[in-house]
Amino acid sequence: MSNDGTGRPYDPDADGYAPDGYGGKNAVRIVNGSKAFYVEFDPKDPVYLSVADNRTVVRFKAKRNTAESAVLITDHGNYTMKLQVWWDSGEVWRAEMPVEPAEYYILITSSDGGEFVVLNTSESPFFHFDGVDRFPQLEWVSNGITYQIFPDRFNNGNRSNDVFALDHDELLLNQANPGQPVLSNWSDPITPLHCCHQYFGGDMNGITEKLDYLQNLGVTIIYLNPIFLSGSVHGYDTYDYYRLDPKFGTEEELREFLDEAHRRRMRVIFDFVPNHCGIGHPAFLDVWKRGNESPYWDWFFIKKWPFKLGDGSAYVGWWGFGSLPKLNTTNPDVREYIIGAALHWIEFGFDGIRVDVPNEVLNPETFFPELRKAVKGKKPDAYLVGEIWTLSPEWVKGDRFDSLMNYALGRDILLNYAKGLLSGESAMKMMGRYYASYGENVVAMGFNLVDSHDTSRVLTDLGGGSLGDTPSNESIQRLKLLSTLLYTLPGTPVTFQGDERGLLGDKGHYDEQRYPIKWDTVNEDVLNHYRALAELRKRVPALRSSAIRFYTAKGGVMAFFRGHSDEVLVVANSWKRPASLELPKGDWKIVWPGDSSSEPLRGTVEVPPIGIIILERG
Repeated sequence: MSNDGTGRPYDPDADGYAPDGYGGKNAVRIVNGSKAFYVEFDPKDPVYLSVADNRTVVRFKAKRNTAESAVLITDHGNYTMKLQVWWDSGEVWRAEMPVEPAEYYILITSSDGGEFVVLNTSESPFFHFDGVDRFPQLEWVSNGITYQIFPDRFNNGNRSNDVFALDHDELLLNQANPGQPVLSNWSDPITPLHCCHQYFGGDMNGITEKLDYLQNLGVTIIYLNPIFLSGSVHGYDTYDYYRLDPKFGTEEELREFLDEAHRRRMRVIFDFVPNHCGIGHPAFLDVWKRGNESPYWDWFFIKKWPFKLGDGSAYVGWWGFGSLPKLNTTNPDVREYIIGAALHWIEFGFDGIRVDVPNEVLNPETFFPELRKAVKGKKPDAYLVGEIWTLSPEWVKGDRFDSLMNYALGRDILLNYAKGLLSGESAMKMMGRYYASYGENVVAMGFNLVDSHDTSRVLTDLGGGSLGDTPSNESIQRLKLLSTLLYTLPGTPVTFQGDERGLLGDKGHYDEQRYPIKWDTVNEDVLNHYRALAELRKRVPALRSSAIRFYTAKGGVMAFFRGHSDEVLVVANSWKRPASLELPKGDWKIVWPGDSSSEPLRGTVEVPPIGIIILERG
């Protein structure tokens, strides 16, 4: 078991955690054999060669502690490779060179004094890079700060459109499980319908009203949960992919929101659901009425007809839900319709797309390259993010997505570290596997989040309590530690609406993490912290770079460099006792916390309990 029910770890040095099948997690220890020296390198894979921050990054993997040094030898100069990240059984070495054509190979000196050369082939020993970046990093993502908005629960700017939510709710159509949706006032209590059919009236006008607030928070990217016509609060049961849901306002109001966001140099990405639609979709209703005489019969997977709307046994639905009939994306007409909708909204003015459950879409190996080609052809710097919860590098090789929703980093590693369930060494090893799995360009575009509309709120996860509770000082400290880590890693940090205000919410209670934001109450300490993090990221360019390199980890402490010259050092301590760290050679000055002394430091530095310090070379 990973804890005793109080949050105290049985094994804080675990290499990871795995579900125990009963809602808890077991600690995992990884035992490795004595495999001989090995090297992994494939320049066709962005893991090993990519262009990031306008530099060509070359990396290789080796068995842990078997390489003493390495040199990237090219026809226009040699580049010293540095040990970048490591884990139990392996490590990654890295060098960067200009983005220009190059012939190259890698020379490695092993820890026992032997020399190894990584060559292309014996007949053609040099590798060749033609200088062309085929998987470009989007710098607006790397430099950005992202904020996720769940529209119905963010802010109600126009009460006159609230009632439209009740016109087309899925419960009114559902013949197998009928019901009555609820329209609530902003502060009404949660009902059992809260997840999906209790509406509070948030809309596009409400978001536009808060753009100055978001700008003051440092936000440069807004991610909107689904806004297209649907039968629920969450919008993942789309009725019309080409129409804004009237409960959120008019297209003119959507246009005003996009224009106002762009005027503030904010980009906006929309949520997109190609795997399934809602029972109110006209194509599905036509099948329900006409059976196999419908031209849309092959858009879905019908098991029996006639059927009742909402009967999950009569057709294939997402996870068996009768309200979410699965789309046949192997059908060319469906593909044309779905991809056409994506292009429609990109042309309308959106800057990118977050794709729901791409791993469940049929033939993803052909569907997503087709989607990518179409979207990038229309807008080359559009951002494509896939909702993948696990470490899954196959999705980001340059033919599908720019990035994934990085729960694998945020929840599996950083959250458990911030809880105190992982030691610094264990967290760093897990981070090593993570950074070894993705190209540096992908890492630089990372969609880095800890919580979302699909999880409990991060402050609740950190022991702060449920909706209506008063979080403890310790949970606030752990939130500050975790959010600071998120803002200091490559990629864009993602904040779920209200987290910056210290909101609580337990997913297990009717998805209370989605409860409307109470704009008249706020934890000013937490809000000021998030504002200060945005200023820090803006002030220290290394924190927006693609480059990360491990320094050391021990006890509750882990420390890593940021920047292409290791110019920033981030030192975190998740344990309840202070720790000291031997600094790298040279002068260092603390830039976080902001009230620290600016006197240069040498030797050791004290790291406060459940704290984090950030230093720059003097």
